[in-house]
Amino acid sequence: MGAKGLTDELAIQKSIEIPKECKRYISHHVRNGLVSIMGAAMRIKEEPGALDELECCIRHIAHDLEKVGL
Repeated sequence: MGAKGLTDELAIQKSIEIPKECKRYISHHVRNGLVSIMGAAMRIKEEPGALDELECCIRHIAHDLEKVGL
């Protein structure tokens, strides 16, 4: 098994350890964050501040994932 396969296997093992309530919380926040990213990405050409908003959305998702240990 290659390095990617081992990494994927470890990720699967770790995801099994996460309680169901946390998985719901994570998926809810990540889904909302991705919707925000899509909205900001569509406005980048039209609005000058949209790129900063996009970066903020990405950082927010990363922070949420870090809070739950992912």
